[in-house]
Amino acid sequence: MKRMWVGVFVLAMALAMAGSTWGQAQITTGVIQGTVLDATGAVVPGATVEVKNLDTNFTRTLTTNEDGRFVALQLPSGRYEATITKSGFAKLVQQNISLTVGQSVTLTVNMKVAPATETVTVTATPTVDTIKTEMSSTLNDLTVTNTPILGRKVEDLLTLTPGVGIVQGPDGDEITFSGQRGIFNNFSVDGGDFMNGFFGEQAGGQRVAIDITLEAVKE
Repeated sequence: MKRMWVGVFVLAMALAMAGSTWGQAQITTGVIQGTVLDATGAVVPGATVEVKNLDTNFTRTLTTNEDGRFVALQLPSGRYEATITKSGFAKLVQQNISLTVGQSVTLTVNMKVAPATETVTVTATPTVDTIKTEMSSTLNDLTVTNTPILGRKVEDLLTLTPGVGIVQGPDGDEITFSGQRGIFNNFSVDGGDFMNGFFGEQAGGQRVAIDITLEAVKE
């Protein structure tokens, strides 16, 4: 059976914040950005940067600007590898890039003047931007796999995040964030809405459309 990869359930927790109820966007992706330099520290414009998701083979190709910078937006979470090439320089491969939802990973790479047939591989873990512009929590695949949860359902997994609980509502159990009513929730899977439209429920997301086992969840 094909394994379903569920990106993070971005549950619109920010909707509960006063003054911005409907102004917050769902965050379902991450960013890999960086600067390409030569051995002297000078910027390298016009370099080709290929960012590849090792889990899915999804690839994004960019070109550094006049400041040697590149930004790969809206990348699905997962394990990545960045390959940088430029005429007159050795190919550089940055490994061990781990990207989670809402995260920004910053690369600073130094290219070596050498024939293009030469490859330089960097295995050091790149810098992760710790400044967050949204309220979010990420449970990685290790947590999902190793946490003992009765029933092995996503709803129970969500209660591991701060401020999340399950309460009794008019249509049954409801997932609540920071005490906010369930009708203000929004569930998404892989970036698409995953709302329960059955049984004539209230508008909103008291619960997900169908039960998803934890074995189908990536993070």
